Amino acid sequence: MSDMGSYEVLSHTALPECSIRIIRMRVSEHVALHFHRHSAQVYTVLEGEVEVRLGEQEVKLRPYETVRIETGEVHSLRTPSGEALVMSLAIPPLSLDDQHVAG
Repeated sequence: MSDMGSYEVLSHTALPECSIRIIRMRVSEHVALHFHRHSAQVYTVLEGEVEVRLGEQEVKLRPYETVRIETGEVHSLRTPSGEALVMSLAIPPLSLDDQHVAG
């Protein structure tokens, strides 16, 4: 796995059906542009504001807003200002060898 960006994983729970991570991002931190071959993801913003890149699209999310990321879809995440907390739900559970930097 290559550099996946600058962020902090506060919590990681792996269940048989899915994995759930709570990610903290400070000003100018990001999750690098990447994709997953085996998992779809759902990002839900818990606090703050983030910008999610989905392929060529960019989506701004505020608290309690959600976006689905299909298996194989290139995506990234960043906070334009302030701090943000994001829940990342992966189905099936995300494995460390299924994070592929795009570019």
